[in-house]
Amino acid sequence: MEREVKKTEDRRVKRTKKALRDCLFQLLDEKTVEEITVKELTAMADINRSTFYFYYKDIDDMIMQIQNEIYAIFERDVIRSATQFITREDFVQYLVRFLTFCKEREKICKFVMSNDPKNNLSKRIKSGLMMCIPDTKKVFAEDDPKRYLTDYAVAGFWQLILQWMYDGMKIPPNEMAVFLANVYFYGSRFVLTGRETV
Repeated sequence: MEREVKKTEDRRVKRTKKALRDCLFQLLDEKTVEEITVKELTAMADINRSTFYFYYKDIDDMIMQIQNEIYAIFERDVIRSATQFITREDFVQYLVRFLTFCKEREKICKFVMSNDPKNNLSKRIKSGLMMCIPDTKKVFAEDDPKRYLTDYAVAGFWQLILQWMYDGMKIPPNEMAVFLANVYFYGSRFVLTGRETV
């Protein structure tokens, strides 16, 4: 009996948080985070303000908690026990997981990855990506420009993935993953011409 009550309470909490989250993202289509008040958010979600404050200190705290939840899913579904990529196929599989993660959580990912004022989630996800991509700063000397290849790749992937999301993710994750892996391993010339050299 106690377990059933707990499950009912858990479901109620999830429903309440989902209603608040859905309304938050709806409001964010119209205004900035700073312009949104707890009063209008709770009115829109038809939830008492006291209920909101039971879960969150303010809107910023709510956003931070959403980021933490998303990162926990990212760790579980994307990073898992991933080690550094040795082959192109390793990288493709990793990217498929990452792009699928973004596609399944489109609205949330779009917001927290591109509009996060403190950039906390972006930094954490990029760090997760860097754990698996061989770091050229550990390979090349400080006076060698090649040391920045990993930074270049991650920054490029990040912007491309954001644009892919904003364009409606029309290209399936597996196709995007193959494209990104080919660019990373062989360069854009190979992707465009099918040849590694001119």
